[in-house]
Amino acid sequence: MKFYGRDDELEIIKNWIKTIDRGTLFTSIIGRRRIGKTRLWLEATQTISNSLYLFCLPGNIGKTFDQVDAYLYELGFTSVPKDLTQFFKAVSVMLSKNQPLIFFFDEVQNLFLDSSEDLFLFQRYIDEFKRKNYPCLIVFCGSIRSLLNKILFEESSPLFGRLDHNIQLNPLPFSIIKQLFIDNNITSPEQHLRLYTMFGANIRFYEILQQFGWLEESISLILKKGWMGFTGLFSDELNKMLHPELKKSSHVYTGMLSSIAKGIQSANEIANVAGINTTSLGNYLPYLTDSLDLIEKEISVTEKANSKNSRYVIKDPFIYFWYRYIEQNRALLEMGQANSVFTRIVEDMPNLEGRVLEMILKQKILENPPMDFDIAGPVFKNKNQIEIDYLLVNEKANRIFAFEFKRGQVNKKRELNKLLYNVSQLHFKSVQLNTPFIEGRILSLKDI
Repeated sequence: MKFYGRDDELEIIKNWIKTIDRGTLFTSIIGRRRIGKTRLWLEATQTISNSLYLFCLPGNIGKTFDQVDAYLYELGFTSVPKDLTQFFKAVSVMLSKNQPLIFFFDEVQNLFLDSSEDLFLFQRYIDEFKRKNYPCLIVFCGSIRSLLNKILFEESSPLFGRLDHNIQLNPLPFSIIKQLFIDNNITSPEQHLRLYTMFGANIRFYEILQQFGWLEESISLILKKGWMGFTGLFSDELNKMLHPELKKSSHVYTGMLSSIAKGIQSANEIANVAGINTTSLGNYLPYLTDSLDLIEKEISVTEKANSKNSRYVIKDPFIYFWYRYIEQNRALLEMGQANSVFTRIVEDMPNLEGRVLEMILKQKILENPPMDFDIAGPVFKNKNQIEIDYLLVNEKANRIFAFEFKRGQVNKKRELNKLLYNVSQLHFKSVQLNTPFIEGRILSLKDI
C-alpha cells in the first residue's frame, strides 16, 4: 500500500537528517499503536544508507542487537554489541571519524520496562555526542505514551530536558483515509462509513486488510473473518494497544470506556456504570482525556467554558467499535457464539455509524470552515429541548453558521428552515450576540 499523508512530519524528519552535520540531535516520535509511526520513519529514510532501525525487545538490549547483526556490520561495527555500553563505545569511534550515523529505537519503552538504569547511559552518551558536535541522530519511537512521557518529560528522568524535538503523531484525518478507499476502488460513501466505523484512522489495519485481499470485500466478510472469535485478526488489538497504558486500573478504565461506547456520556452516569464513586471520577478522567487522548469533553457551545453542562465522547471510531461490540460481547465470543455476536453487531451498527458520521462531518467543516469563528461545537441538553449538531459562532461579526447532519435522504429545504428557527431560539452564555445573522447547511452521508 502506498504511503498516505504525513507531509509535514516527513519534512520534519528530513530536516532532522539534514542538520546532523552541525551536531547530534536527540528526537522522538510518539503515537499509539497502529497509527503509522514506523511506516513514517521508513518512508522518510528509504534512501538513507547510514540509518539503523532497531525494534526494541523487552529486557537486555543485546537481544535487540542480535536481530540486526548483518546491518550492524554494514554500518561499520566489528562485532555485535552485547549491551548498551559496547554499542555506544563502538558508535563513539565511528562518529569521531566524522561518519554520520542515525539510530531509530522503535518501541523504545520496552528497554525500560524492568529497569531504568540504561537511561543514564543514554544520558551520558547523548551529552557527550552533543558536546563533541558529532554527526548523529538518535530517535526514540514508542506507543506507550505514559511511560515515554515519564522517560522524556519528567524532571526526575535522566533524559529530562535533552530532547531537541518531538513529533506527537496524531490520527490521519478522514479525508486521507477516504483517498485510500478510492485508490482501492471503494467508491460508495456507505462503504467508506462502515470501514471507518470499524477501523478509524489506524492506517495499519487497512494495510492488513489489503494484504489479505479483504479491503474490497463485504462488511459481513470483514466482520466474520477479521473480528469474530479470538482467532480474528483484530479481536485483541485494543488489549495490545491499551493494556500497557491502563495497568492496574484497567478494570476501571474499561468500565468507563465501555459505558461511553454504549452512549452514556454524562460524568455521573459514567461513574455509576463503571462502578466507581462520582467523587473519584476526577482521578481517572484526566488520564483518558489528557494523557492518552482517547476521549474528549464536549461542552454545549451556548455555555461558558467552565460549564458542568458537558458530555464525554470517544475520539476514535475503532475504539468506539471495540468497546461497544468486542469487549461488551467478550463472554459470548469466548463461548464460541460468534454468529450471535455478528447478528447483534449488524443490527446495532447503524447507530454507531450515526455517531461516526458526525465525527467525519465535523472534521470536514473544520478543514474548510465557511466563516471565521470564535467558538464551535454542538448544542445539547438545552432547556427548550433544542439540539443542534454543530455551530460556528463569530462574536465580532455577530454571525452564526449552523449544521445539521442527516444520514438518509431528507427534505433539505424543510430541515434547513427548522434548523434556522431553532438557532434563533438559542440563548448564548459563551458569547455576546445581538440578533445575529444566521446561516445553515444540511449535510448528509453523500457529503463525506
